[in-house]
Amino acid sequence: MSHNIKGLVQDSSSKQCVPLCSLADLKLRFLCPSDLPEVKTLCRQWFPIEYPDVWYEDITTNPHFYALAATLHMQIIGLLVAETKPLSKMNKEDQDILPPSLTGQTQIGYILTLGVSDSFRGHGIASLLLDNYLGHLTAHESPQVQAVLLHVLTTNQRAITFYQRRNFV
Repeated sequence: MSHNIKGLVQDSSSKQCVPLCSLADLKLRFLCPSDLPEVKTLCRQWFPIEYPDVWYEDITTNPHFYALAATLHMQIIGLLVAETKPLSKMNKEDQDILPPSLTGQTQIGYILTLGVSDSFRGHGIASLLLDNYLGHLTAHESPQVQAVLLHVLTTNQRAITFYQRRNFV
């Protein structure tokens, strides 16, 4: 896959945008405790919700969470945080939107957050993070997940379009 991330840097001779880097420079890694301040700053920029400090501690230390960072030159530019849990442990509102054929012990993948820094949006980074998570869910060592659930603000049309293109309903 040879995607280029284009930036605002202009080539002086052609006055066109030139690639700042390619996705080959991008690295995926799991969050660690030292990421907490950076993750907190990014989440405050990206999401209209104030997460408690304990949540940041959990996602950077607890292996229960699938917390994956996309980094470029050691800086986090994208993030996906998800968890897997039985349907019976989901909020009632979330249970009600899933098919009634699912039983209480059915494993559900729940995407808590997926975000990418503004200047890197539209270059496949969110897709890369999501594909990695979905690949993890279908791996043989993972519990058999029957559905993946997430929430998006109705005003976030860009995210809605992204998930619809990815076959989320």
